[in-house]
Amino acid sequence: MAGPARVVTRRRSRNAARRFVAERGFRRHADTVLYVGLMLGTAITGFSIWRWPHAVPPLAVAPFILLAGLLLRIQRLNHVFALNGLVLTLDAYTQHRPLVVIAAFALLGIMYVVATSRARLGIRGLTGENLLVDLRDRLERTAEIPPLPSGWSAEFAIAAANGEGFAGDFLVTSLPINSSHLEVALVDVSGKGRQAGSRSLHLSGAFSGLLGSVPPETFLTRANDYLLRQRWDEGFATAVHLWLDLDTGRYAVSRAGHPPAAVFRSGTASWLLDSTVPGPLLGVFGGAEFPLAHGELAPGDGLLMYSDGVVESRGRDLIDGLDRMLGVASGILVAGRMGVADGVVAGARSGESDDRAAFFIRRV
Repeated sequence: MAGPARVVTRRRSRNAARRFVAERGFRRHADTVLYVGLMLGTAITGFSIWRWPHAVPPLAVAPFILLAGLLLRIQRLNHVFALNGLVLTLDAYTQHRPLVVIAAFALLGIMYVVATSRARLGIRGLTGENLLVDLRDRLERTAEIPPLPSGWSAEFAIAAANGEGFAGDFLVTSLPINSSHLEVALVDVSGKGRQAGSRSLHLSGAFSGLLGSVPPETFLTRANDYLLRQRWDEGFATAVHLWLDLDTGRYAVSRAGHPPAAVFRSGTASWLLDSTVPGPLLGVFGGAEFPLAHGELAPGDGLLMYSDGVVESRGRDLIDGLDRMLGVASGILVAGRMGVADGVVAGARSGESDDRAAFFIRRV
């Protein structure tokens, strides 16, 4: 049996090598065709600008500048841009159209900056945008709430600052198969929008791996240790962690510099804020402790976790933000409607100037 196994492995290796060579050869061929086409197109357009200056404007080279900036490697890009620069310079010298030529040179400079930035990341064309979309989708998948047993409902809402695609807030959840123990962590990374998006992507994967893999009472401690190992200059974060027994309704909440969780008591239609002293920010110093607040959700009760962007804003007292949030949530619950998380995010005091996120779970 050993002999045939080695033969199969060798054949697979050869086939893989052939596919790799063929693919790389095709890419090199396509790059060469594109490069030659852009050089010829620029030369022909340059001649047309010189020959028929009133019919062909200098900005006719703009498509070649855009395509080269998006699709060519830097070495070949320099050749195409140099030829475009020569065409524009000759037009400025012979036709005296400085404003149009300056606009074309500005486009050339902008695309060169874009191309060098993409080259540092090793991407060309639209692969960079596709990569960002894939990363954003992965971040959204970590926030998916697992199917809950009968008698429970949960919802999550998030909005990035200024309508951007990435937020510094994220949610991770864990509900192992054949287990009634749900764990949820809502994390707010320092910064907002795209500034914090990369750290959110990094930490969401790490925290998702920790959640359900370590004892609930040590989750924030392990998360803090992980953040400290990254040695980021501004890599701190706040977090709130929930452990919930879906059979009994018993829960435990711990916080790391995060706003207090709010518990809705259906019997009195009132809210109670977690008064336990929170632990420090994640990623500031080691050996930190994160006290647990214990409780139980009876039928009709609910628990709300949210980020500081929901309740904080410049020039406003935090108490006002809390009252506003709980007032919105109470109105939705009294009306018997769903959408508590969406409601408090939409009615956040900070408006669109900060990231906002909220998670609400209720025992029905």
